[in-house]
Amino acid sequence: MVYADANDFLAQNAWWMALIAAGLIVIAILAIFLSGLVKRKGGKEKKKKIDYKDKEAVKSSYFEALGGEGNIIEKEIVGSRIKLRLNDYSLLDKEKIKEAGVDGFIQMSDKLYLVVKDDANKVYKILFGE
Repeated sequence: MVYADANDFLAQNAWWMALIAAGLIVIAILAIFLSGLVKRKGGKEKKKKIDYKDKEAVKSSYFEALGGEGNIIEKEIVGSRIKLRLNDYSLLDKEKIKEAGVDGFIQMSDKLYLVVKDDANKVYKILFGE
């Protein structure tokens, strides 16, 4: 087919061009949506729920990760954090402390803050009975 000018081309192929444009938009939307799903699935692992009814298991997992009960010099509850001073920070097992139920931790010179978002008071009472 030979077209006289651009207007003639657009007039005869408008439907095809509209379908192609709509298809590209749908593909772009699907790509954005699917990339969000992939990030959620592959990004952060879902945190396992800790059973606080088994107090001895919670206590032993925390103390094992912290290098033993005797390694803790000072302790204090501060909001959603448990502030600790340890005798020997090389005994701290960061992977085990996360497995024990800590959402995150902050280590600053001679202090260790355990971030336990929802259950800090409960964990503190289980560990130290105060």
